[in-house]
Amino acid sequence: MKLLNKTLLIAFPFLLCLTVACSSDKKDKVIDKPTKLSIDGQKLKGTYKGDFGGSPIYITLNYLSANNVAGYNVHKGLRRNIHGVIKKGDNDTYVLMLSEPGDNEFDGTFSITLQPDFMSANGEWKPNSSGLKEKQFTLSKVVINQDDEFDPIGSGYELMGEHSDVSFDNDGTCVLNYYEKINDSTFVQQMNTLKGTWEKDGDKVRVNWQPNQQFNKRTTIFEIKYYTEEGTGEKRPTTIEGDGFEFSLIMAG
Repeated sequence: MKLLNKTLLIAFPFLLCLTVACSSDKKDKVIDKPTKLSIDGQKLKGTYKGDFGGSPIYITLNYLSANNVAGYNVHKGLRRNIHGVIKKGDNDTYVLMLSEPGDNEFDGTFSITLQPDFMSANGEWKPNSSGLKEKQFTLSKVVINQDDEFDPIGSGYELMGEHSDVSFDNDGTCVLNYYEKINDSTFVQQMNTLKGTWEKDGDKVRVNWQPNQQFNKRTTIFEIKYYTEEGTGEKRPTTIEGDGFEFSLIMAG
């Protein structure tokens, strides 16, 4: 009996320390749990545009739940889903850590620092592949003013041409469908589809195409053509033309 009591006296301090250590570990785990941020989702969500290695990139954020964020980006017509987390940064900024799926050779991860007003950001992209270079970029939020005159460029509407159509969406996506011309009156039966990313500068729209086998050009410059109304002298856009294509900007109805 004396031996048992002596054993208990020796073991008790060890058991006490072990209990305290376990309790401390549990507390540490609770402290490390990320704090839920109070963010206005309507301010965060939207499309952000910037220069990405010489061609435009559009990053659209359309999901926010607690600290989880998701959306997609469009660059040279390649659309990739992105998902990750948002956390508080320095000086009231917010930091986004976003990953692309990883099943494409051009996938990577984004680190984006948003300003407090969610209107601009700085970021960097790190590729998953060692053969690609990291990129730094700045972003500005795309603001659509509902009071502005309707502009078919950026509306997503299909603009019709001869055996062809093109659309420019506000998330940066451009889709061109066309039947290749054999001669003045004959076209091939198989439709070609090109995807790209567009950027408007004055009366010109520059499209960077996703690499493809059907169209050997990587960039197309479309020019907006106008007519001038008699009496008022007001200019109205009529067509958009480039690389042998011509599409009407006059919307039906």
